[in-house]
Amino acid sequence: MEANKQQHAAQTQHSKTYNFFHQALVIAIIMLISNIIESFMPIPMPASVIGLVLLFIALCTGIIKLGQVEKVGTTLTNNIGFLFVPAGVSVINSLGILSTSPILIVLLIIISTLLLLLCTGFFAQMLITKSFIPRKRPQKQLAEDKL
Repeated sequence: MEANKQQHAAQTQHSKTYNFFHQALVIAIIMLISNIIESFMPIPMPASVIGLVLLFIALCTGIIKLGQVEKVGTTLTNNIGFLFVPAGVSVINSLGILSTSPILIVLLIIISTLLLLLCTGFFAQMLITKSFIPRKRPQKQLAEDKL
């Protein structure tokens, strides 16, 4: 009984929850750092992508704990459709620019879709052959293994 209380106390201590403002501040700092990095990069890369990579690295290394960003991250993910509205509006505002080369845009969409399908298929095949994903074995083979 006492061991269970100690385990519960240890779990409670490790899963500290942070208030919404603190979590938003952590994400805002990550975005500020990513904006600074973007301004110094020689190749064009969106600050949001840099921020995602920074947040991923910080979570994997333990610099940032999941509890420090989980509530705000969940809220942002739940409202992602609403957050895409400004991007959609900016695309509509840019239709004049896009209409100058519609063939190139269609070609770009087709090529990027094919590349996405090929990369996804290749990666899935690699995972299956490396046995990261267990394959289903036929019933006959399972019966032979039991003997």
